[in-house]
Amino acid sequence: MDIEHLDSEAVRHRLGEFEVVYAEAFPRYDLGDYRARMRRLLARPGFEAVTVRHDGALRGFVYGAPLSAGSFWWDGLAPAPTPGFTAETGRRTFAMIDLAVRPSHRGRGLAHRLLDELLAGRQEERATLATAPDEREIQAMYRRWGWRHAGRTPGGEGETEPWFDLYVIALRGPEASSSR
Repeated sequence: MDIEHLDSEAVRHRLGEFEVVYAEAFPRYDLGDYRARMRRLLARPGFEAVTVRHDGALRGFVYGAPLSAGSFWWDGLAPAPTPGFTAETGRRTFAMIDLAVRPSHRGRGLAHRLLDELLAGRQEERATLATAPDEREIQAMYRRWGWRHAGRTPGGEGETEPWFDLYVIALRGPEASSSR
C-alpha cells in the first residue's frame, strides 16, 4: 500500500478518481452535491488530502481543511457548548471532511491509517468531523479511536444530511492522543 499526501492542486487533477471511490463508499449521496462541495473545499487555505493506493489504484482517501474564523461549522450546536468552544482563528481546528475506503478494502485498518497520517502533521490544537446521526457503527469507530461527541448541528443548504453529529479530538496539548 502506498500512502501519499496531496494539496488541493493535486486533488483537482485527480478528482475523477476521488469521485469513483466516493460513489462506492457513499452510494446514497449525490455526486453532483459532492462536486459542488469539493469545488468550495479545494479553494480553502490549508486543504490537505491523504490517499492510499494498491497496485496503482486508489483504494481510499481522507481530506479536510482548517476552520476559518467565523466558520459556520458550530452554528446551532446542541447541547450549547462551553464558552469559547466554538471560537475559531483559522489555526485552531482542522475539519476532517471525508474519509472513504472502497468497500472491497475495508476491514484492513486503512481508514485508521489514513486518518492518523492526515492528523499526524497538523499544527492545529484539535480536529473535528461530522457524521450522520444514523451512522452508529461509524460513530462507535470514531469513539474507539479517541474522538468525543461534541453535539449535533443542523445541516446547511446543499448538505448531504439535515443533521450532523460532531466529534472532536485533541491534536496538541495535554489531552492529545492519536486516533488509535
